[in-house]
Amino acid sequence: MGFDCGFDIYPRLNPSNAADKQAYQAFLDDIMATYQDAHDSEGRREDGKVLQMPGDPDGKFYDKSYIYFMVGEWPRIPANAERCDYFLRFSSKVSGQLSACAEPYLRGVHQMAKQRFGVRVHWWHELNDEAEDDRKWRGYYSWTEVYAASDELKALEAGKGVEKGVVVDPESGGVGDGDGDGLGSSPRA
Repeated sequence: MGFDCGFDIYPRLNPSNAADKQAYQAFLDDIMATYQDAHDSEGRREDGKVLQMPGDPDGKFYDKSYIYFMVGEWPRIPANAERCDYFLRFSSKVSGQLSACAEPYLRGVHQMAKQRFGVRVHWWHELNDEAEDDRKWRGYYSWTEVYAASDELKALEAGKGVEKGVVVDPESGGVGDGDGDGLGSSPRA
């Protein structure tokens, strides 16, 4: 058992707001300029690349929805500014041999987010459990909300529907199972 840290974007960005969408695209551009050619020998890829881009056939995830940081627990950000409202959290475990290397990336991306989104960016760390405001140690969103947003984003990117916040796979009739993988393996009730 370890501890997590990261930041939440609250309130959510709105892709219908041109300023939010432009700020998110600039944020993505900042990420690319800083990390696209970065390598980390402690990362999760054999080649040491820090970023895995959408659809990267050489990566661990074949996913068009996210840009993954291949450190710690693979923190990720939505890759499309049109879906900026699905950027709720950027976090990872930061304890232990495989995940300790993630914290500098979390902090670096946090600074970029603060520059682009200002007061919407809220840093949290599970070791802040004595803070007066419990959002300083657990974040603004529950993990259920974070995983549901991930399921919804993946479904939207795959051309599936979203019904009242529940991902629905029209082929199987399944709904999102809340684990963030967007597979929707549970049958409809």
